[in-house]
Amino acid sequence: MSEAEAISLESPGKGVSNMRSLERAMDVLDALAKHEGPVRLADVARATGLHRATALRILTTLQKRDYVTSDAGGYRIGVAVLAAAHAFLVSDSVSRAATPVLQELAATTGLTASYHVRSGMERIVVARVEGTYPLRYQLPIGRRLPLYLGAGKVLAAWMTEADLEELISTAGTMRSAEGLVITPEALRGQLALIRTRGYNITVNERAVGTSGASAPVHGSDGDVVGVATLSGPSERHSIDELEAWVPELRRAAGALAAAQARVL
Repeated sequence: MSEAEAISLESPGKGVSNMRSLERAMDVLDALAKHEGPVRLADVARATGLHRATALRILTTLQKRDYVTSDAGGYRIGVAVLAAAHAFLVSDSVSRAATPVLQELAATTGLTASYHVRSGMERIVVARVEGTYPLRYQLPIGRRLPLYLGAGKVLAAWMTEADLEELISTAGTMRSAEGLVITPEALRGQLALIRTRGYNITVNERAVGTSGASAPVHGSDGDVVGVATLSGPSERHSIDELEAWVPELRRAAGALAAAQARVL
């Protein structure tokens, strides 16, 4: 019998209660992580579906451990989360293995190379190497990005139908960086094209002034476990240039898959 099973047999009610409390605390942290500024208590409660008193109790507990901080504007992620992120970066074998591949890709193409993985209905940047002409905006490690824009669509293209339905239902009105509405029907058509081509090219979609190419990274079972991307200023890099770099990008995606297989 495992330790977890023994604990469950000793106090099943307490175990369920503790797990629910943990899930609620994670929901609160997720709600704060999705905002770059302070979040009011009422908005935290609304985003998590918690009663305001429950949300306040969780925020207070997290604040005692420096996972949350607050000021007159509301609540924000605390410094302890940064320490946890650093621990991930120095200990995660996948992101470490990706860096040399991205360095070679960036050196070859002159574009910024990055690697993203899916987290729920979003993607997260886990490794990045700047190109010759850095992007005008910062794309920091750990940044959450939508799955219905840019490289995120490569991950969405291989999602199950149930997950795709959840993405569409929870995303609300989907818009590009230029404000163009993306209908569910249009998104499905784009995802079908990506599956057929095996890569994606975008211009001014997730960020104005930026063009990019992305390709899936497949796991040993064939599932898509991440996406490799090339990006740069759109005034310097045309669609034709990005298309020309797709073979190199796909080779890098294969190298990322091999590197990930070695460390897992």
